[in-house]
Amino acid sequence: MRRTLQIFTFFSLLVLSASPSALSAQEGFEAVEVDASITSISLDEILEGSVHHYIFEAEAVSGEHFEVDTADSFILGVGYRLDVGDRVSLRLIQSDTGTQVYLDDVHREGGLWWVVGVFALITLVIGLVRGFLSLIGLLATVAILVLGLFPAILNGTDPVTATVIASAVILAINMHLSHGLKLQTFYAFLSTLGGLALVILFTDIFVPLARLSGLASEEGALLFWELDPVQLPVGILAAGIILGAVGVLDDIAITQGEVIDELLLVNPHITRKELFKKGMRLGRHHIASTVNTLILVYAGAALPAFLLYMNQAGGYQSFFNNELIAEEIVRTLAGTCALVLTVPLSTWFATLPHKVIDKDARTS
Repeated sequence: MRRTLQIFTFFSLLVLSASPSALSAQEGFEAVEVDASITSISLDEILEGSVHHYIFEAEAVSGEHFEVDTADSFILGVGYRLDVGDRVSLRLIQSDTGTQVYLDDVHREGGLWWVVGVFALITLVIGLVRGFLSLIGLLATVAILVLGLFPAILNGTDPVTATVIASAVILAINMHLSHGLKLQTFYAFLSTLGGLALVILFTDIFVPLARLSGLASEEGALLFWELDPVQLPVGILAAGIILGAVGVLDDIAITQGEVIDELLLVNPHITRKELFKKGMRLGRHHIASTVNTLILVYAGAALPAFLLYMNQAGGYQSFFNNELIAEEIVRTLAGTCALVLTVPLSTWFATLPHKVIDKDARTS
């Protein structure tokens, strides 16, 4: 049954990909992608669902002029706004009967740079020096992912091994960069490595227990079928679960470390056992908010899939039995189990750098 579902998913993707770009693979067709700028818009009507139907003229870099009807390119219309002067990518399908022009995509680099700029400005204004250091750490994270982890997986490296190494490097750089080169930060880093090991453990247990193949999503299926070195769809799924939990490990470890520091400022004569107990009392509040946050984050990221399968499912049992939904459940719970256990682990590590009074020493 699972193999049938995988084959059905694959052929469904082939049908769905019967877009202008897919036509180029058919015999007698040749596809050419060109960059162009919109020079005029002769039709802009809003269809059902608040999508736009455009007919516009565009001038390619080579000087050629094309008329484009987005009804030919998109079934329901364009979900974003087009204006005169916008740069677009056009797909020219050349065949024996002539050339057809389709809107392939819009250039959105300018808007993305504005988004990045606003984010950086807010971070710098509110975070000051810490905000600046966190931005440096973010750049390092992006570089490690784009230049290191992703190419390594595509070249055939075991996804879990590559993700664990990349995650450890990301944590080491970001934690010490953002919170300083001090003993407390180092112990917090050690606790995140313990949390990372817990994520791996729960992923190894939960993924086979839920009988996940890693091929439920369109992306996972296409990656498996198109790229020869990537022959571990379950490994890609596990790597994604591990990577998704890494960022919260940092937050838990640093927060619990700060809690311990504040408790010691209030009472420097507290015993290590009492320090741990009080730190855990606050840590349980952190657990409650973190669990809720993770569930909402994953639900928000997979919301279209949830709504689609909820609409198609015959009941709740069928809905939760769908592999794509099961993936999100396992993704959430494997990471959350590890994060919950990381709270006492990071709290214990946070007490180690401090000279506190042991119970026996105080009573002697």
